[in-house]
Order: sequence, then C-alpha cells, then structure tokens
Amino acid sequence: MDKKGKIEWLEILIWIVLIILFIMILTRIFGSSATDLQIYTGFITSLVAIVLFMAKHYRETGEIKQDMKYGFEKVKNSFTKVSGDINRIENKIDSLIIKKTK
Repeated sequence: MDKKGKIEWLEILIWIVLIILFIMILTRIFGSSATDLQIYTGFITSLVAIVLFMAKHYRETGEIKQDMKYGFEKVKNSFTKVSGDINRIENKIDSLIIKKTK
C-alpha cells in the first residue's frame, strides 16, 4: 500500500493544534485574552497528538520490519535449496565423469 503523499488526519490535527497554540501564546504575549490554563491545555493536547502520531508510525515500522524479516527468511531458505540443488548436480556430474573415465 503506497502512502506517499497521503495526508493523514493525525497530521492535520497536529498542525491545527500547533497553530492554535501559537496564536494563544501570541495573544498572551501581547496582553490579550489567552489564559495560562488555555495555553497549558493546548500544549498538552499538542504533545498527546504528537505522541499518538509517533506511536502510529512506530507500529507501522514494526510491521514493516516483520515483513522484511519474513522476506529475508524466505530468501535464505531459497538459497539453501539452490545450494542443495547445486550440490546434487555436482555429485551427478562427478559420478558421470567417474563412469566415463572407467
């Protein structure tokens, strides 16, 4: 599944919360209406959203690692089979060479 270029709802939420937090901090600096509690709430909300975003990507990365591990095991087994086939072919060639020399 190709997710390149796809905007996720969690990313949008993070950006919205960060923009609102930035505006609230600016209103607090210039003496307008944002209280400390509102700023703290916005900050905590943005942290939670970021942690959720990171957890989601960490889980996806773990799934990719499992898929890669399974794929590498398949490749390893394939090489083992090829190695066995080559050994059998070498043995047959050796037995043919031995028969011709006799």
